[in-house]
Amino acid sequence: MRLLLAIVQAEDADLLIDRLVKQEYRVTRIDSVGSFLLRGNATILIGVENGRVEPVLSTMRAICHTRREYMNAAPPVESISGSLAAVMPVEVLVGGAIVFQFPVKRFLRLQGGSAPPVADQQHPPIHAAADEPGGSEGGQMHLVLAILQHEDADLVAGGLMAAGYRLTRLNTAGGFLRRGNVTLLTGVQGDQVNDVLRVIQANCRLHTEARPPEAGMPMYSATVFVLEAVRFDRL
Repeated sequence: MRLLLAIVQAEDADLLIDRLVKQEYRVTRIDSVGSFLLRGNATILIGVENGRVEPVLSTMRAICHTRREYMNAAPPVESISGSLAAVMPVEVLVGGAIVFQFPVKRFLRLQGGSAPPVADQQHPPIHAAADEPGGSEGGQMHLVLAILQHEDADLVAGGLMAAGYRLTRLNTAGGFLRRGNVTLLTGVQGDQVNDVLRVIQANCRLHTEARPPEAGMPMYSATVFVLEAVRFDRL
């Protein structure tokens, strides 16, 4: 299984998400900004089985087109001296998609409370090279990426912090109904992963209803990806 992280232009994001949802992929959207033109874009997270990666990439190629635009190449006002030189706009190529693929070590769909996970897939680990620095005493470092219902996020974040885990919170949106949700990122040692999953499940409410009912698409309390970090440094 792979977690695809795709950075696309805002102009293409809505159509891309609509197309992926119609193809029955679950999508999480993070509104972001490019550092070059300082224009809005979208970072899209998609968990897919290995055999379905290429169809997703084909959909991106069909929708995320490159285009030529002009940017103002003038320096900041404070750096301009007494005389103003004429500055011509610079033509740049924008658009397309940048896609990162991350092997998933473990994938879970949690219902919350004491209910058993709907899914708990485990995949062969990818170990860092023997000479790669950044290991830790408790084993290989992992990134736990949990996508939660908005109403459960505060309790889950509080539970993780009370248990001594550091986390980063991203306000995100689901691709199906475009409702707000929350993505939590937690870096932990390998022997702490199960405890983090326990805290997440214990602090989520039980969701069993479909959303929407006519689609028969179940609502999960949390969708969790466990990624093995090839290297971890605290600088």
